[in-house]
Amino acid sequence: MTVTAPTSTASWLTIATTVAARTIVKILRTPQIVGIAIVQSIVFLLMFRYVLGGAIGVKGVSYVDFLVPGFVVAGLLFTAGGSAVAVAEDAASGLYDRFRSLPISDTAVLIGRAIADAALMVLVGLVTLGVGFLVGFGIDASALDVLLAVGLLVVYALGVAGVFVWLGLVSGGAQAAQGLSILAVPFSFVSSAFVPVKSMPDVLEAFADWQPLTFMVNSWRGLLLGDSAIASFEHSLDYYVIGSVAWAVGLAIVIAPLAMRAYRKR
Repeated sequence: MTVTAPTSTASWLTIATTVAARTIVKILRTPQIVGIAIVQSIVFLLMFRYVLGGAIGVKGVSYVDFLVPGFVVAGLLFTAGGSAVAVAEDAASGLYDRFRSLPISDTAVLIGRAIADAALMVLVGLVTLGVGFLVGFGIDASALDVLLAVGLLVVYALGVAGVFVWLGLVSGGAQAAQGLSILAVPFSFVSSAFVPVKSMPDVLEAFADWQPLTFMVNSWRGLLLGDSAIASFEHSLDYYVIGSVAWAVGLAIVIAPLAMRAYRKR
């Protein structure tokens, strides 16, 4: 029997969706990955709501209303830590060596991986939002604002996923990737996610004002809570929405070549 050699390779879109689907199936076949991410998020949300929340004062809204949008967005960073570990494990297993030996697009492989990781982050975020409603969170927004908020969460998740895919590739191993994921802590706490930035020392306040998570949190908070939250902002809601998208796109532009370089050097 004569076997005819293929005359073309799979398209970029086919490769990206295949890698994303493979990663999602792997996650679903290991329910501990999703379960631990969700349980961890819920436990920390309840601790802030019922243990620390009583000692934190905010203006304009109740603390639970202030907390939940910030927690959902900041939670993207914590969920992404597991993604960095998974990327490092895939690299150590030789999966990416195999991919590089095939006539397929390197960018499609990495973007497929980022899409799957972003899907997990959004899932955990929406479950956390649902728990937030159970502990007293309420929204004051139109259906369009809610849809925009969910759409922005997807954009943020893709930007964050790209950063942690890169960290997983440069880490050199799963344990090192776990260690690098600790970088999420200062970015999440030195932001408007859990406390007003005005309560911070001047240096930290300046950092918090300009770092991407504050733009993302404030845009989400403003969209879901309306005028009661926007009145406490130093800038308009448009400022934070546009700024958050600019940060997400900017991160992708900066990280993409770094991730590609790390992928090809392995």
